[in-house]
Amino acid sequence: MYQGRLSYGLIVAAGLAAAAFWGGVHAVKAQDQKYSYTPQGKRDPFVPLVSPAGYLINLEEEEENTVQLEGIMFDPKGDSMVIINGELLKVGESVAGAVVSKIEPNKVVVIKDNQRMELELRREGY
Repeated sequence: MYQGRLSYGLIVAAGLAAAAFWGGVHAVKAQDQKYSYTPQGKRDPFVPLVSPAGYLINLEEEEENTVQLEGIMFDPKGDSMVIINGELLKVGESVAGAVVSKIEPNKVVVIKDNQRMELELRREGY
């Protein structure tokens, strides 16, 4: 019985010594490693994903030359205006290389790179 306890004690001690040795080896290797973080193409973790009002925030980067119709204020008398890329425009004015050619109640015609483009409002929730 005494010999059984001694053997068990030796096994445990040998195991602890091996764990300490291998743990020390891993710690040295971890200290030798250099870590670098490249934030390119990754989302900033400090920018919230939800607005204070509870709406999801679109974090997709938009191209510099995109033309996005955001609103139409149609006036049949001819004083219509549109919101494109956050700017308020009339016929003949331009944004992001696109010139507003025609404003209709449900769409806008713009000329960009000598091409005619029809922009329609995107309906959300329908």
